[in-house]
Amino acid sequence: TGGRGFIGSHFVERALEEGHKVLDVDKMTYAASETLPWDNHDNYTLLKQDIAEMTHLPNCDVIVNFAAESHVDNSIRDTDPFIKSNILGVHNLLELVRGKQPHNRPLFFHISTDEVYGDRLEGSFVETDKLTPSNPYSATKAAAEMLVLSYSRTYGLNYIITRSANNYGPRQYEEK
Repeated sequence: TGGRGFIGSHFVERALEEGHKVLDVDKMTYAASETLPWDNHDNYTLLKQDIAEMTHLPNCDVIVNFAAESHVDNSIRDTDPFIKSNILGVHNLLELVRGKQPHNRPLFFHISTDEVYGDRLEGSFVETDKLTPSNPYSATKAAAEMLVLSYSRTYGLNYIITRSANNYGPRQYEEK
């Protein structure tokens, strides 16, 4: 999900280079790339849809969830899109995975952020540090992580969560 965004598009590009089939679910918000070099690739399909409103999960081995609202300043001005995408969207994806037979459930690979740790004036964070989000964006990402963890424990869903930091490069939206 979110394969038309900055980081997701680089993942899609690499997955296609390695011969994988990619079904990209993207809402196509203001930060999405309208066109990409692989739009007509035989192994690529774009489904223009909001993850919070999906009603069917196509068969797949892995869901890599890049879909998110991610700009801190925007989250301070208007929290609603962040709640919808980052919490309700993740919840909907998890429900769709849970609805599959256990042997047909894909791995849920959730892309999060180091922002969930909050502010750090010195040193660096470690994976076991307490989550102390400091803005609406980071709070919604932390909430999504808690949903993923709870679905694993309660329903046996398999997951991986990553928390990257300070990404930049080609295809990044100009506000960043």
